Parts: sequence; C-alpha cells; structure tokens
Amino acid sequence: MKPAILGVVFGLASIAYAQIAKYCPSDENNVCYSVNVPSQSASSDSGDIYFQIQGPSSLQWIALGQGGQMAGANMFIIYSDASGMNVTLSPRLGRGNFQPNYDSQAQVSLLEGSGVSNGMMTANVRCSSCVTWSGGSMSLTDSSSTWMWAVKEGPSIRSDSPSENLQQHTDMDQFSFDLTKAQGGNSLNPFQDSSASSTAASGSAPTSAASSDPQDGGNGDSDDDGNNESDSNNNNMSSGSSDGSSSGSSRRQSYNTKVVAHGVLMSLAFLIFFPFGALTIRLLSFSGLVWVHAGAQLFAYAIALAGFGIGVWMAVTTGQSTCADQTKDMVLARQLRTTHPLIGIVVISLLIFQPILGLIHHFIYRRQQRRTLWAHAHIWYGRTLLILGVINGGLGLDLADNTTKGEIAYGVIAGVVFLIYVTVVVVGAIKSRGKREGETGEKMLGS
Repeated sequence: MKPAILGVVFGLASIAYAQIAKYCPSDENNVCYSVNVPSQSASSDSGDIYFQIQGPSSLQWIALGQGGQMAGANMFIIYSDASGMNVTLSPRLGRGNFQPNYDSQAQVSLLEGSGVSNGMMTANVRCSSCVTWSGGSMSLTDSSSTWMWAVKEGPSIRSDSPSENLQQHTDMDQFSFDLTKAQGGNSLNPFQDSSASSTAASGSAPTSAASSDPQDGGNGDSDDDGNNESDSNNNNMSSGSSDGSSSGSSRRQSYNTKVVAHGVLMSLAFLIFFPFGALTIRLLSFSGLVWVHAGAQLFAYAIALAGFGIGVWMAVTTGQSTCADQTKDMVLARQLRTTHPLIGIVVISLLIFQPILGLIHHFIYRRQQRRTLWAHAHIWYGRTLLILGVINGGLGLDLADNTTKGEIAYGVIAGVVFLIYVTVVVVGAIKSRGKREGETGEKMLGS
C-alpha cells in the first residue's frame, strides 16, 4: 500500500505546485525562457499556459516561438516600451523568411512581474491561444515540443506599438520543452508563486531538428546535443547544451564569414576592378592596350564569379539546413523572391556576353577603322550592368542588416568612383576632339 499512497501524495503535489521548465541558451548570457502548463490545461490538452521571456535590456528585442520553422510559427517578441520601464509584448505569426506579422487575434496578457529592472527585461505571460493558432498547434502533453528563440542586438526600440517594424535577428536557434515536466499548479502567475517547483523541469536542444543560418531570415542553427546543465540561480532547471550551442555558434560564425566575403568580393569587383578596368582604355595609350583592358575586365569578372559562388553557397546551405518539413527547393524559391539575389543572378549571367560584344567590336574595328553600333553596344551594355551591380550591392547591405555607417561608406565610395569615371570620360572626350576614333568609340588620346 505504501507505494500507492506515495503515488497519490506525489500526484497531489504535482497538482498543488506548479512545475516550471526553463531553457537558457548557453551562447546568450542571461537570456532564459520558461513555461508552465496548469493542471487543468494539461488534463484537457487545452486552455491557458504561462511562459516567461527574460533577458538583458541591452538587447533590442527577445523572442520565443512555438514551432520548428518560421513559416506558421506562433511567436512572441518583447522589447522596451516608450517609457523604458516596461516591456511591449508583440504576438506575431511567422510567414517564412520575412518579418513575422503582428497577430491582433492572439489572446495574451502581461502579468505582474513584467517590466524592465536592474538591466533585465522580463515578460510573464498568460497565453490562451498557444494550443492552436493560425498555422499550427501544440499538444500540452508533448514530451518533446519544438520551440524557437531569437534575439536582436542593438539599441533599445522604446515603442508601445506591438506592430513595430523589427530588424532581423542576430542570433537564433531551436530547442525543445518536455511539457509533461512543466505541468501542475493552478496559480494565476506561477512565476510570482513562491511555491512553484522546478525540480522536474526539462528543456533541451533538439537532436534532429535542423535550421538555417542567421542572414536567410529563416530558422536558427540546430543543436546536436541536449544535455541539461544546472542554472546557478535555479537549481535543476535546464539550460542550453554547451556542446550543441558551441556547434551552433561555430556554424553561425562560419556563415557570417561567408556573408562578409561575399560582400567584399562583390564590392571589389563592381566598385574597383570593373570601373578602373574600363578606364584603362581611356587613360592609357600603347600597343596591345585593348588586351590589357580585356584581361583586367576578365579578372574583375572572376572576382565577381567567386563572390557569386559564395552567395549561391549561402542559399544552398539555407536550404540544406532547413527543417525536415521544408524541402531545399522551397527554401531556395523563397530566397529567389527577394530583390538582391534576383538582380545578382541577372547581372552575373548577362556579364558573360560583355567580352563577346567586346571581341565582335574589336574585330569589326580592325577591318573598318571606325566606330560602329557594336562599340555603343559594348560600352553601354557594360555601363548598365555596372550600375545595376553597384545598386545591388546597396540592396545586399540592407538585406544583411548592415550598420548605417557601413551603408554610408559604401555609398560614398560608389559616389567617388562614379565621379572619377564620369570625369575621365568627359575630359577625355573633350581633349581628344579632332583626333582619330579609338576602339571604345571615344577619340584616341594619342596621335
């Protein structure tokens, strides 16, 4: 009889005292997520649940999401309100690799204990629409429920609007909660209930869920291990897996390195090598100059192709590391709907015809010793693609959520190069009046 009595006692205890599952990503200091499923909700697999989002107020925003992918996720984002003393809770619905939409139908409310204090943002939330929502559902008895977290570094938003425009996250990942160990209690605010217990709580990084790298706007990197660690302030509450999070951080760092390399190579090609390769034919004058010009432009094209290849790698990696219920083709299709990759593909593809136009123009000039329509085609075709490439570089900086200073620097360099190019072309044309026409369609600077 004693085992039976003990079972009843422990069963009543689990009802009387709320159990809280907690997860703290090991690569994000002081960011933690907690959840509690009241006894009544657990028994009926419906009703309210409670969750807490907590992290440094130095972060621009912090998010918790139900689901394993952005599309269809039930998301909750907090950021500082206009006063800087409280938090704004923004429920949103994920729609793929785009900013999630504000969900005005979400049934959520901030509870006592929420606010900004001692450099920490805290949101204690009651959610009545976390079992089913537009795009998904979650069982409150799931022993391995899939969740997502994300943060954005940067200055405080200071907004009371739940539909505030948000910049893309700087870090995110997936994890899982064992909701069977987050059950119990009937408190209206378990995070303020001193009797709440965390002894059996569990939160871990999933072993099989996969996700995308940070600049795709999709899911975060997957963790490979879900070992629980002790939290110094909450005994027996689980934190992020150190092995898995380190692996995720390494992948994110590798991805970010590729993003930088892509931007640097493309900037060198379209801001430096292509423009000044074009100017060689106007600034210099010696036998075989046309082949120096051709070699310089082919070198610039090779640099652009290398940058393009890295861009393709990033898109393919996003597809390969997406959740199992999304195919790589689906993810690539979403990537290609954005302006930056579309223009990039068009420009790089069309550039292959530029040397062909140059050769045709060269051979015709050798025979006729005068400017033809092929000269105009070669010159203006190249200039058009160069301008598109420079504009697309700016779009890429915006897509990568670059700093304002970085975008300004890019614009200044592009403006200076443009002025140099126009000045050389105009001055060269003026000074060469009355001289024999050159291969570029301009007057030759020599005799």
